[in-house]
Amino acid sequence: MIPGSLLHNLKVTPLDAGWYFSGIVENIAEGVDNLKVGDAVHGHLQYSSKTKQGTLTDYITVPASECAKIPEGINMDVAAAVTTEALTAIQAMRDKGGLSKGKSILIIAAGGVVGTQTQAVQIAKVLKAGSVHAVCSTKDASNATKLGADLVIDRTKKDITKALDAASYDVIFDTTGKYSLMKMRYAMKKGGTFVSTIPNITDYPPFSWIVGIATGKHSKSLMVKCNRQDLELVGEWMKSGMTVPIDSVYDIKDIDDARERQESGKKSGRAVIKVADGW
Repeated sequence: MIPGSLLHNLKVTPLDAGWYFSGIVENIAEGVDNLKVGDAVHGHLQYSSKTKQGTLTDYITVPASECAKIPEGINMDVAAAVTTEALTAIQAMRDKGGLSKGKSILIIAAGGVVGTQTQAVQIAKVLKAGSVHAVCSTKDASNATKLGADLVIDRTKKDITKALDAASYDVIFDTTGKYSLMKMRYAMKKGGTFVSTIPNITDYPPFSWIVGIATGKHSKSLMVKCNRQDLELVGEWMKSGMTVPIDSVYDIKDIDDARERQESGKKSGRAVIKVADGW
């Protein structure tokens, strides 16, 4: 994925870091009727060079359409951690890939950033995919199976660019941005869609037209957008049992430790940073 630090407006001084958030509404603008002061909300800032704030601060201002109430029974740590990865998975699989009831999907790096301990697998199952195959490392394989993957492919034992069954998938979702339609087209059904978190030249006209005509398959990429409707959908799924792994929680004064843990290959979920009373 594109490093978040490259997406902030770097001309802002000082620039606060942070994208995800959960917190309590302190004030609302005139005309906002879906929220009130005191509501607990969550979301993430838009990944855009127009973004001039970060969430690792005491207060932020966000459009009411870009946050949602936290469902009763869901704690603030989980609510903050679920946002970007869940929305990326929804918008990639449902909107870009056209995943729907009965269709087959391959999720690459199901235990990684967007996979976040197979969160993408859980969402694919909720979307009623016919078969969900997960590519991950050995350490994440059992968890992928536990959370619904119909088949787990250990990337350390199989080269997925060569060793998959031909014409198997309606959708391939590459959460790493390391693969491409051209590498994976052999495993896709005719009319299938390859979706990546990193833009590729084949995603845009006229190249997308040429690739589509030549292969009968499609390549798309996305930049996730935070919106209330998708956050509310995720909230419903969490209430119904979708799990969101939290590896650890740090006070803001220990941000260096939190970043080190988040970047560690040993973590088993999100490292959450608490700003309130954490200085």
